[in-house]
Amino acid sequence: MPRHIAVIPARMGSKGFKFKNRKFFCFTADFLDTVEWFDRVIVSTDDPVVEEYARERGHEVHQRPQALAGSAVPIHAVFESVIAGMDIHPDDYLWLFYLPVLYKSRRHFEHARGIVESGRCDSLCTFVPARSHPYNCWRRDPDSGKMVQYIENDCFRRQDLPDAWVHYHYVYSFRAGALPTLNSEMINADTHPYFLDETTRDRLIEIDEPEDYERWKAAGYPTGDHDD
Repeated sequence: MPRHIAVIPARMGSKGFKFKNRKFFCFTADFLDTVEWFDRVIVSTDDPVVEEYARERGHEVHQRPQALAGSAVPIHAVFESVIAGMDIHPDDYLWLFYLPVLYKSRRHFEHARGIVESGRCDSLCTFVPARSHPYNCWRRDPDSGKMVQYIENDCFRRQDLPDAWVHYHYVYSFRAGALPTLNSEMINADTHPYFLDETTRDRLIEIDEPEDYERWKAAGYPTGDHDD
């Protein structure tokens, strides 16, 4: 049987919200305490404070190299390092938990687990509706100075726009052996889309700035439906 391994990336540096991973570590750690089927929890960090938090919880610690601790490093590179250094089998399933996403519902992860264990996919990711449809997006050509459509079209009715979805790492899992097939954001054309109801989507406030956290607190959302 493949193992299920939760991976928490938690680097020390943060430009928009200083030490946010320290502040929000407990929310995800508390949630993981309610999920009995994770065989391991690995925290990838260069922050000694987060490392202490992880060890207090009984989590394993992946010592994040400084070369992988910058803001321009893709999560794909972090997973490469985790897999290479933490005794992970190609058939193990790794689950990504970003600390700034505070809301989590156990029923979504239970459902997603059933999908990946069925063998229907090597990767699974939440997708949410695009806030700005790509048909309506333009860019400025630096040479001509003219505005150019990203996707050429003459669609003028909102109801005629094709579906447009954006990946969101709320529920995300992949088989370790499939890593070479995934792009920098851990997606490929075969990634299984995991869709959410509107109520859940509204609760997915990713906290990158202090203003995001104030918006979260003002909304009064729970950190999770652990008993769903």
